[in-house]
Amino acid sequence: MRAEPNPEASIKRIALETGFSLVGIAGSVHPPLSKSIYNNWLVAGKQAGLHYLIGGRDKRDDPQLLLPGARSILSVALNYFPGRLGPAGLDGPQGRRGRFSLYAHGLDYHQVMGEKLERMAAAMSKRFPELRSASCVDTRPVAERTWALQAGIGWLGRNTCVISPEFGSWLFLGELVTNLDLKPDRPLSSSCGDCRLCIEACPTGALGEDFTLAANRCLSYLTIEHRGDIPERFHRPMADRIFGCDECQRVCPHNTAALPTRTPDFKKKHPVTGLDLETIINMSDQELRAATRESVTARCGPAGLKRNARIVLANLNSR
Repeated sequence: MRAEPNPEASIKRIALETGFSLVGIAGSVHPPLSKSIYNNWLVAGKQAGLHYLIGGRDKRDDPQLLLPGARSILSVALNYFPGRLGPAGLDGPQGRRGRFSLYAHGLDYHQVMGEKLERMAAAMSKRFPELRSASCVDTRPVAERTWALQAGIGWLGRNTCVISPEFGSWLFLGELVTNLDLKPDRPLSSSCGDCRLCIEACPTGALGEDFTLAANRCLSYLTIEHRGDIPERFHRPMADRIFGCDECQRVCPHNTAALPTRTPDFKKKHPVTGLDLETIINMSDQELRAATRESVTARCGPAGLKRNARIVLANLNSR
């Protein structure tokens, strides 16, 4: 890398100018503790049906498999909080509509984050011609929380989210694995203290005291990733939640003063989140695929979205 008085500051400036809310630098080696915690979590079967977490373990442990010669990981975060919570807000009472997790209201974050990372890498290449990089946004086997924690983006909350002092946990995470030899940032100390509000608020008791989550009990997993029928014992806890669950974030004290997003694509409300339950149930699969285009709700597919809508409608009818 050519001589720069402060390459880390230059790179961080580029990241913020690209539109990211936060950026930090981590080394390319996992701390041994993070590996053991993750492996123990897998051994306990808490990943439920997320089998890809097992298959990609080697790449999660070794970024050299993503980018030979990897020296530093740039961890970035993008605030998606819309700034509208409460009884009459974005995720409040919806009548005959289901409630969508806040992150589902805007444009698909994979697209937004991916484009920003590519622009960031292009801008960095002009300043550092020797740069080689690999961008990651949740679709590649990368331990994004581990890198974010090492890079000082935030600390690990009891709700298993990365919590930032400035933005709370309403953050999308991404990484740029690079061959640049950069000085890493220092991790932050946890500020959760003895607070257990997220554990107590979880509708299904999915959160553990050891800062882990049992996916097979999590409503976000069940309504988005799970295929097939949702066990009946989880129907009532779903209430009006048709896609995801934000309860462990809603009650977090660090989210009470969260700043609204400055990203236009997250301020827009995707049309699918305004559809009523009967409409979703009666749409053809082709119509529903078209309705969920450029939305993260496409992840659960027409069958999953209709399944969720039927459960929510039954819950509303039984009130």
